[in-house]
Amino acid sequence: MGVLLRSILVLASCFGATATWAQTAKLELYNQQGLAVAPGLMLNTEVKMQAVGLINQVKVVQHFRNDNPFAVNGRYVFPLPDESAVYAMTLKLGERRIRGVIDKKAEAERTYQQAKAEGKKAALVRQQRANMFVTDVANIEPGQMVSVELSYQETLNYADGVFSIRFPTTITPRYHPMVMQLAQEQSHTSEQQQPSGWLAPLFSPVVARQAVDDAKLNLTLDMQLGMELAEVSAGEYEFSLDNPALGHYQLALNDRMLNKDIVLSFRPRLSSEAQAALITQQTSQGENYGLVMLVPPADSFTATASLPRETVFVIDTSGSMHGKSMDQAKRALLHGLTLLAKQDSFNIIGFDNRLNFLSLQSLAVNPANLALARGFVHSLEADGGTEIAQALDAVLDGQQHSDRVRQVVFLTDGSVSNEAALFAQIKAQLGDSRLFTVGIGSAPNSLFMTRAADTGRGAYTFIGNNHEVQDKMQHLFDALQHPAIADLSLSSAGQALAFWPNPLPDLYFGQPLMVAVKLPSTDAPVSVQGQTSLGPLQVNLTSTEHNQGDSIARLWARQQIKSLLLYHPQEQVKQQVQELALAFQLLSPFTAFVAVDDTPGVTPAARDAQVANALPDSGPLSLPQTGGASHLDLLFGLILLVCGVGGLRWIR
Repeated sequence: MGVLLRSILVLASCFGATATWAQTAKLELYNQQGLAVAPGLMLNTEVKMQAVGLINQVKVVQHFRNDNPFAVNGRYVFPLPDESAVYAMTLKLGERRIRGVIDKKAEAERTYQQAKAEGKKAALVRQQRANMFVTDVANIEPGQMVSVELSYQETLNYADGVFSIRFPTTITPRYHPMVMQLAQEQSHTSEQQQPSGWLAPLFSPVVARQAVDDAKLNLTLDMQLGMELAEVSAGEYEFSLDNPALGHYQLALNDRMLNKDIVLSFRPRLSSEAQAALITQQTSQGENYGLVMLVPPADSFTATASLPRETVFVIDTSGSMHGKSMDQAKRALLHGLTLLAKQDSFNIIGFDNRLNFLSLQSLAVNPANLALARGFVHSLEADGGTEIAQALDAVLDGQQHSDRVRQVVFLTDGSVSNEAALFAQIKAQLGDSRLFTVGIGSAPNSLFMTRAADTGRGAYTFIGNNHEVQDKMQHLFDALQHPAIADLSLSSAGQALAFWPNPLPDLYFGQPLMVAVKLPSTDAPVSVQGQTSLGPLQVNLTSTEHNQGDSIARLWARQQIKSLLLYHPQEQVKQQVQELALAFQLLSPFTAFVAVDDTPGVTPAARDAQVANALPDSGPLSLPQTGGASHLDLLFGLILLVCGVGGLRWIR
């Protein structure tokens, strides 16, 4: 009976979050009694990117307009790339621009709450996770337009001869493992106060099931890569492209729906031009930094014929994978089976809140076993919760395998909220296995995917649609079939350099080394050392470009913050992260941007609102199943029926 009662409470909680899924992406307004009132409107989002060399500078402008006859306080939970360094915020009120200041999170929240209580216009931006942020805007008057502008920077992705930029537009609903304690949603509660290894969903996104008609995104990109491009792609999106000068391109996507990640890719005409670069920069304080990119030549990777390979595929079959995501994962897995070598072995594990094994031990690669595997894959269905921890328990044994190379290919959308605990688990149980993550779906949790691959000393592959499956899986297996370059380090004139993570992760075929370093001078050479199957590797780099600015310094600090939080408990590194974030003006778990208009306030808004996110595109829709198991479907249906009847009675 206790289990049943807990199930009802959990499902009732889930229903409270899913009740708004049938709404469009408008401001969902509630009074102090929790009853819905008339909706407001978020107009759109503008994204302006400027990519120069290897660095992408981005401005994101969020426009809010209140169409109600009363004032409201708005909130928007939204994604940004997980590697982004957010360094500026501006509150725009008509022609007035109020520049935000960075402060300790608790201090920024107090400043915002005081302005809100005084009826002043104010904005607060916080980092909830490395890829999830929260904007609060206070006292939006009836009919008023308020805009919040965020500035961030990132490095361009580069793999297999292609540059790319990924911009997330919505958030896949996260699964919260049943064993974890849900935190109270209070603005003053900070991440470090949560149970060890657990980043609680302090502010959950509201999700709209239907297409978002009113919330659109306009994106422009100005690229000056210094090289001619042979191909430019925006995936399924249509775009306009101008080429005003050699190596200079301007791209625009207008009125995009906010229900899937946008991936822009650019293939240089001469790939040899993009194999190595060292860009140096001097800050206004006279400090010197460099950005190193190196793609080692192909002969640095030589196949290891002496050791057989064991490849274990782990496929997420939870409810959040329903529709297109599950179809993509099955296609990827089936294509991966065709790429196995005869001397290797393999296994497949499906997981949701239960485990489903193809075999209790790895099988030889032969026609009979491959036919058995294909039947197993076809039988998989998306249902249940995303219990990644038990899947990792099953596949990571913490052992050293001297007789074979053991590689784990993990296919998932990563829609979980307990990332920190999972990273710690991977680190503890990895042994000499290597974990390769494959992000599936229109809006996978890139924070989990990239950090899990980093911790698992593997690589991350993103598959956004069915057309990419064959090409992306082929590139992944090219990496799997070549030993990594290990024991990577950087130095200058024999002196060790400051960079993160340290030690650097292994480098795989087609994947670049991309890292920011602190240099003794802008003309200091950088030496890259590593170990390959053929012996030591050493590449010496000198500056290919030098300029003034802070962009590389911010990336350097961002990489240090990422490493501190990934490999240490938050409470141990809070002060160090906080000091770094304040020194380099960066958002972090312990800092926030706040902007306050000093104009005398109006009557404080009495109603709060949260902007809804679009439900990620997954093809034909069914009721979301991320938070529960199939054996509870009937109970869930009864709760929906009871609540629906109650709602009809209330309306009458």
